[in-house]
Amino acid sequence: MHLEGTTEVAVGRKKAWDYLIDPRNVAACVPGSPAIEKIDATHYKIRVAVGGGFLRTTAVVDLTLTEAVEPERATISGSGGAMGGSVHASTHIALTEIDPSRTSVAWSADVTLGGTIAGFASMVEGPVRSQVDKTLVCVRERLESAG
Repeated sequence: MHLEGTTEVAVGRKKAWDYLIDPRNVAACVPGSPAIEKIDATHYKIRVAVGGGFLRTTAVVDLTLTEAVEPERATISGSGGAMGGSVHASTHIALTEIDPSRTSVAWSADVTLGGTIAGFASMVEGPVRSQVDKTLVCVRERLESAG
């Protein structure tokens, strides 16, 4: 599954970078109240409830900051498992200064499901896209209020 988009935030690029580079800030807007453990400067472990109804479970995902060019771009890769399957994802952000108080944030995410959960990929794509949109609105609002 490939997701991408661009949004504008009313803060400078450095402020946007400092906020977005910490997965804990983004996770505050993700449903399921993910628990995030910082392992070191480039590694995190996330535990989050996913699914609904009889398909509800906890996913455990290891995140690694694989590229960071401050304050321009970053790539975070993650892998983990849930419901007897695997999840692999790579997310990239690129920050472009519009002016000293506005930044364009281009992002993309590639998610691959394996094992038993791969069969549900077509069912979850629509809800995932909808939730990503809601999460991005929340992140933008929190970032701008913190700025």
